[in-house]
Amino acid sequence: MPRTSLALQHELEQRLYGEARLLDEGRLHDWLGLLTDDIRYLMPTREIGQVVDDDFADDSLAFRLFDEDKNSLTMRALRMDTGLAHVETPPSITHRQITNVEVERLSAAEAGVRSSFVVYQVRLDKFESTFRGTRRDRWRRVNGEWKLARREILLAHPVLPRTISLFF
Repeated sequence: MPRTSLALQHELEQRLYGEARLLDEGRLHDWLGLLTDDIRYLMPTREIGQVVDDDFADDSLAFRLFDEDKNSLTMRALRMDTGLAHVETPPSITHRQITNVEVERLSAAEAGVRSSFVVYQVRLDKFESTFRGTRRDRWRRVNGEWKLARREILLAHPVLPRTISLFF
């Protein structure tokens, strides 16, 4: 991986930590402000032991738990506001940890960021879930501010709860 300046590493790490705080505080509309208008937000399914030769992988055939854009992410956030999103009524308590942040400068205006995450969720004061995995992001500088242009979420475990209402 090419070397990245400490200043860029620090700036993007702080962006990730601030993003986690916004999500943990339920400030979804503020979080949406961190996204580019052309965001692609993906969570592909993964199977243990699955080996795919990249030369034969067809991205258009992949099944994803999430494959969203800015409009669908905004609609999810607006739905949470209605009180009709039963899985999030009352809202979950969450705690996110972001670690192992690696930054690669791709161009003057873009950087690739890989990070590990743990998201702890408590629903209705009795149902607990923990999600672990890796995120592969592309951050783009827009009007002097780093914004998330792409996120691919790779969970480290194939067994999931009945519902996933979180943003990763």
